[in-house]
Amino acid sequence: MWSLLLIVILGMLAITIQELYADSDFVLVGNGLGKINGKIEPTFLQISLQSQDSGKPVFKDGQFLLGEDSYSIDEASFFLSEHKKLVRLDAKTGTRSLSASGKLVVSVTDGGIYQISGKTSNGNAFSIFARLQPVTQSEFVDTKNEILLLVKQTERVEWKSPYKFTIRTFDLKANPLSDFYGNSGYLEGMKISAAITNPVGDVIKTSNGMTQKFGYYEDSVIIPDNARTGIYKLVVTVSGEKHQSITKEFTFVVFPLNTRPS
Repeated sequence: MWSLLLIVILGMLAITIQELYADSDFVLVGNGLGKINGKIEPTFLQISLQSQDSGKPVFKDGQFLLGEDSYSIDEASFFLSEHKKLVRLDAKTGTRSLSASGKLVVSVTDGGIYQISGKTSNGNAFSIFARLQPVTQSEFVDTKNEILLLVKQTERVEWKSPYKFTIRTFDLKANPLSDFYGNSGYLEGMKISAAITNPVGDVIKTSNGMTQKFGYYEDSVIIPDNARTGIYKLVVTVSGEKHQSITKEFTFVVFPLNTRPS
């Protein structure tokens, strides 16, 4: 229900958005993880809001993916704090409802990234990272180029060792063979949002920035010696002014010292 929350958030944004968002249409795009019947599932959410003449945005449309299931938001109310640091939302989708709250984790000139957590009416918990940003009306028409997102990572990590990941972004049409080391078509200045979660869905690190020379972005985290063992997830979102947003999920394994996974 992560996505559910994010989509709802966008829809609810229409109610109380101030200054920064007062004269613009908006898009809320996010990714996260939800615990459904004890199983961790990835989610994706995108919601569009449209400004009225009064300057108040209203929910336009939205969709979210939870595992293999796709949903749409029927109703949503969203509240943003005076300083845009806290959010609260309530929403309905079909026969379900949800309530959630969150906080701003990264502030950028044209919006921000929020971490939002909550529960659904059927008891599922979720946590999402969502980007809220104003867009021009023309951006509601999907005419942007597609991004190719490629990642090299440490696939097996021992306690007290670093997990490293390197992102590289290309224009999809310019790298049809998905060559990580390609010399053309790379995209510099793409916005990166990433989150690493452990086997039970706890976020252990967030990473945000922009691709640098030749379209590279790198980060790492040391896995402590008391970390949970098992499969971890890296969820990466990339976006740019002239390109469609893309989100991909990658996994890696963490294991104790002096052992080797089978």
